[in-house]
Amino acid sequence: MLAIVPFAAAIIVGGFWLSNSEIDPDHYRRIGVWFAGGLVSFLLLNVAMILTWPTGSLSEDIGWALFAAIVGGFGGLMMGIFEARAISRAVEAERQRLHREAIEQRNERLDEFAAVVAHDLRNPLNVASGQLELERMDRDSEQLETAATAMDRMETLIDRTLTLARSGHVISDTEAVDLAELVDSCWEAVPTMDATLENEVTAVIDADPDRLRHLFENLFRNSVEHGSTSAQAKSDDAIERGSADLTIRVGEISGGFYVADDGSGIPPEKRDAVLDDGYTTTDGEGGLGLAIVQRIVEAHGWDIDVTESDGGGTRFEITDITRTDSSEKDTYTRSKTPIQP
Repeated sequence: MLAIVPFAAAIIVGGFWLSNSEIDPDHYRRIGVWFAGGLVSFLLLNVAMILTWPTGSLSEDIGWALFAAIVGGFGGLMMGIFEARAISRAVEAERQRLHREAIEQRNERLDEFAAVVAHDLRNPLNVASGQLELERMDRDSEQLETAATAMDRMETLIDRTLTLARSGHVISDTEAVDLAELVDSCWEAVPTMDATLENEVTAVIDADPDRLRHLFENLFRNSVEHGSTSAQAKSDDAIERGSADLTIRVGEISGGFYVADDGSGIPPEKRDAVLDDGYTTTDGEGGLGLAIVQRIVEAHGWDIDVTESDGGGTRFEITDITRTDSSEKDTYTRSKTPIQP
C-alpha cells in the first residue's frame, strides 16, 4: 500500500501540471484514453496473475489489484502526455514551416514590386527631375519649387519602398550588436531638430546591424514627424516647431527593448493599423516607415507591440530578442544640435 503513494501523488501532480501546461486542451481526451487504457490493461494483467497465483488473503489481493491499477494509470498518463507533447511539437513545426513559406512568397511579391518601382518609376522620375533643373536654371518660381519638393518626396518614397521590399527577407546572418552605440549612431543620422534622446539601453543583442539601423532610424523619424501635436505638416519648418519639446526614450524591458516618445500618441483603435503597408495619418504620405519596422522585426523572428508611453505618447515594444551579454553601461541623456533644413 505504501508503494501506491508515490504513483498516486504523481498522477495528481500530473493532472495539475497538465491543466497549466501549453498542451492543447483538444489532446486531453486522448490523454484520458491513454490513462484509462493503461489502468485497465495493467489491472487485467495483474488480475490474471492473482487468479493464477492467489495470495490466500482477500485484502492482499485487493491491495495487489489497487497497486496494479495505480501503476497502470500512471504509465498511461505519462504515455499520453509524451504523445500529446510530440504532436504539439509536430504541429508547431508545421506551423512554422507554413509561416516561412508565406514569408518567402510575400518576399517574392515584394521583390517583383521593387523591380517595377526601380525601373518603371525611378527612370521617368530622373528624366522629369533633370528637365525641371534645366528649367530652374533659366527661371525660378513658387510652382517650380513645389514641383521640385514633390519630386524629392517621390524619390524618398521610392527609396523607402525598396527598403521595405528588402527588409522582409528572413535573416540568416546575425552578429552581436551594441544597442547603446547603434542607437546613438542612428540618432545622429536622422534630422531630429530639437528633440531629445534618452538612451537607457545597455544590452548587446544578436541582430542584423544594417536592418536594425533602419528600424531605429524609422522609429526616430516617425516620432519626430508625428509625435507632436504642433506638427501639422511634415515640412522641415513644421518638424522643427513640433519637435522642440519632444523626448524620445530608448530603454530595456524583459526580453527586448522599447522606443517611446511623449508626443500626441496613437489612438488605441489605430495602434495595430499603423504597422500596415501604406497606413498614414497625414495626407500625401506613403506610410511606409512603420511597415519597414514591422518587416524588420518579423525578419528577425521578434515581436512588436504598440502601446501608450508613460508620457502619453507612443511606445513601441520589441521583444523575444536574444541578448548576447549582460554588460552594463552608464545611462545617458543627450540632445542633438538642431540641424538646419
